Amino acid sequence: MYTQIDGVAMGSPLGVLFANCYMGTVEQRVFESINQPRMYVRYIDDTFISANSGEEIWNQDHCLPFLDVLVEQREALFSTKFYMKTMNLGMCMNRASKSPKRYKRSIISTYIRRALSHCFSWNDIHEEMECVAQVLVDNGHPN
Repeated sequence: MYTQIDGVAMGSPLGVLFANCYMGTVEQRVFESINQPRMYVRYIDDTFISANSGEEIWNQDHCLPFLDVLVEQREALFSTKFYMKTMNLGMCMNRASKSPKRYKRSIISTYIRRALSHCFSWNDIHEEMECVAQVLVDNGHPN
């Protein structure tokens, strides 16, 4: 359907626009020729599909990362928890920086909100909060 011969700079606002236009065109062509899947979610060029039939694409642990969520298939339902790529060093704004206090507080509230919104079970929330506490300590925030 498409051969890329050139591109836009990484982080360019045009990249998102081009990706959305291209993916919209691909979706239109694909959904004209097949039945609509049970669930189809797309964010720019990342897609998550739950189909009625076909080959299973889950890894050996029945888990797949989608954006910053790890989705695990458990029989008839999905469970989720926060997912961080291995290349992420877990660095955030240091407490000693000259940034306003409201920015520093927003980091903590963002981590907490992420754990509560992304994690399926209380055990996963607790595990994520332990990781958050360690990241904050590593970046100079008090215990």
